[in-house]
Amino acid sequence: MSYQRVIPRDLFNEANLLKCYGQLCLKLEIYACKNIELRHYGNHFVIEQNEDDGSLTIFNLQLRIRSKIYRLFRPLNSREPWPLYAQEADYAEWQVFTDDGELSAEFLELLSR
Repeated sequence: MSYQRVIPRDLFNEANLLKCYGQLCLKLEIYACKNIELRHYGNHFVIEQNEDDGSLTIFNLQLRIRSKIYRLFRPLNSREPWPLYAQEADYAEWQVFTDDGELSAEFLELLSR
C-alpha cells in the first residue's frame, strides 16, 4: 500500500480514478490506433499517491502514445465528474475528459500528433 487510506474519502477518490481509467479504455477502443496503448503490468492495480500534490495514479497501468509514456493522474479530492489528466515527462499536462466524459479537444490533439 502506497499511502494510508481514510474511509470513506479514499474509497470515493479511488473509485473515481478507476472510473476514469475505465472510460479512457472505452474511448481508446473507439479511436483505435496502433500508436496508442494502455498497458497493464501485473495482476492487480497498484494505486499510488504522489507525495508532492496528493494526486492518485495507477502505477502499473501505463499510457503510451507512439514512443512516449504519459502518467495518468487524478487530483486529490477533485469534485469534477471526470478528473483525469495526462502528464508528459517534461510536466506538460492535458485534461483527458470534458465534464460529459468525452475526450477533450486538447487530449484528442495529443492523440493525433
